Amino acid sequence: MIIKGKNKDKLFNTIKSYFNEEFIDSNKLAKLCNEFIKGGDKLYPLNVVKKTEYKVLLATGAGNTIEGGADIWVNHFLNLVWPTLPIKKEYRLLIDSKKPKNFDPRSLPKGLRYHFHFDDPSVTDEWLSECSQIHSLHSHYHKRDHIWHWEDKFKTIFVHAYAPEMVEVVDKIPELKRLQVNTKVDEKFSKDYAQTFKKRIWIGNNPSKLNEDLPNLTFNIPNFYEFKHNLPITSHRKNGKVGFASRIESRKCVHWMNELEGYLLTSQMDLQNLRDTTTYTLPNVDLYQWKPNIHHNFMLKNFGIFHGAYFKEPFGYSIFQAIDYGKVPIINKDWAIEVDYDYRVSTMNEFKKMVKTIQYDSEENIQKNFYKLKEYMKQFDNKLEWADKVRTAILT
Repeated sequence: MIIKGKNKDKLFNTIKSYFNEEFIDSNKLAKLCNEFIKGGDKLYPLNVVKKTEYKVLLATGAGNTIEGGADIWVNHFLNLVWPTLPIKKEYRLLIDSKKPKNFDPRSLPKGLRYHFHFDDPSVTDEWLSECSQIHSLHSHYHKRDHIWHWEDKFKTIFVHAYAPEMVEVVDKIPELKRLQVNTKVDEKFSKDYAQTFKKRIWIGNNPSKLNEDLPNLTFNIPNFYEFKHNLPITSHRKNGKVGFASRIESRKCVHWMNELEGYLLTSQMDLQNLRDTTTYTLPNVDLYQWKPNIHHNFMLKNFGIFHGAYFKEPFGYSIFQAIDYGKVPIINKDWAIEVDYDYRVSTMNEFKKMVKTIQYDSEENIQKNFYKLKEYMKQFDNKLEWADKVRTAILT
């Protein structure tokens, strides 16, 4: 940090006065200097630095305030991987967002030191300045200057969605480009950001251009899903109602449910934005404000068809949940293409026709497709193997 003007003069006089004493204590000298130094550039004796060396785990959300699949992944990391790290207290969690009003500290593992950036940005600066490594569990898709400043400490990044693909799919489909429900994405910066890390981990079960664009030291550790309910296929599919339980963004095509009956578990604000900026009003759906603790009851509602036809879905946690709850998902033609599954679409017209197809299809064909997709998904029910691989990625 540069000290100039009046502060420089004050520092000079302070040190000059101190040098008149009989002996000099380096700790005292550092303390005097630190009175004029802000943020994370403060001076510390070498022995203190060694004692307090730590690593930062970067995320956009964690704990009980889940907004999407990335937050679920981060929670899995904190509960399954962090406790097994050799010296777990060497790791601190920096949540690069504003603390939600309903955040419960008890929802994070006991003993984990954490900080929400907007609680006090100077603490963020201090942590990033003092730490030896930065591991991104999940990052924003646009530039955050206070993070980017420390790029020399970037070690591992877990990529949950690759920004160039997110932009490409919206640009290619005029119908999606007209919607104004996108996550804020800076394509070029996100690519540069990922490239700056020493190692990249793609968490999807689908291939990504990330491996093509940045092939060196880019690895794949797919997310996992633990089947807990294993409900049989519900007969509610015959009523034609459709369920949607995810964040609203353009590529997830919630507008395809316009004029259909069903249920939404998502952000009321995002749905209102869709209604305010387009002709899609979704008049026949019941909306439930997204909260993690009502997801179970939502999935037990009287719908049997699930809208999971998202473009470029990296893993599809909500699609796994649909199968777990006995719902028949409609998926996109670009998701899990190795599975011979009949209920795939890529346009609104196809989606609405597919709802009718599932509604009136034979029980035999429904069963065949449902269990074929579930068999594919079961390979990702590997929690312990996943934790071992992620822990190794962090430590090596």
